[in-house]
Amino acid sequence: MNNFFKSLSLIILTTLFFGCDNNLREQNKEYQKEILKRQSNNFEHFKITDEKIDNTFDKKKFYVPVYSHLYISENNYTRLSISLSIRNSDQKKDLYVESVDYYNTQGELVKKYLSQPHILKPMASIDYFVSLEDMSGGHGAKFLVNVASKEEINLPIIQATMLNKSGSSNLCFLTEASLIK
Repeated sequence: MNNFFKSLSLIILTTLFFGCDNNLREQNKEYQKEILKRQSNNFEHFKITDEKIDNTFDKKKFYVPVYSHLYISENNYTRLSISLSIRNSDQKKDLYVESVDYYNTQGELVKKYLSQPHILKPMASIDYFVSLEDMSGGHGAKFLVNVASKEEINLPIIQATMLNKSGSSNLCFLTEASLIK
């Protein structure tokens, strides 16, 4: 009888172990698909457009302050990853995202995230990431985001989240874009 319980316990543990393993494999496959989508910028809700964005469009420029690191003391800082989120808050109309440019503390262009304009569908979002290891922006980094629409629409919601999670410490905060033009 004792062997029966040992065998039953072994069968249950093996089933649980391999069942969880399959579940983790499936989650990992979905994660890998999402990463590939992000790397290729291939989304149904955010597509490249050949449409010329001219003076007939309602154009807006947003300034988003971000931080690749924060000083804790005079000679000590903590690194931060940055997630920029652009959200089309209009329920019916497309938002044209002309450019998403990342600048450093000195005001120099570090990276252009788009090579040509994209259309962000109604109520859709797109995000951009700057890794924890990338300190090229510095403590005075910023994004300039140029958007346009064919007619008046709700302003987009543009925010940046900065994060560092090391050990048992967490640091996370949010900045909002300012309309500058």
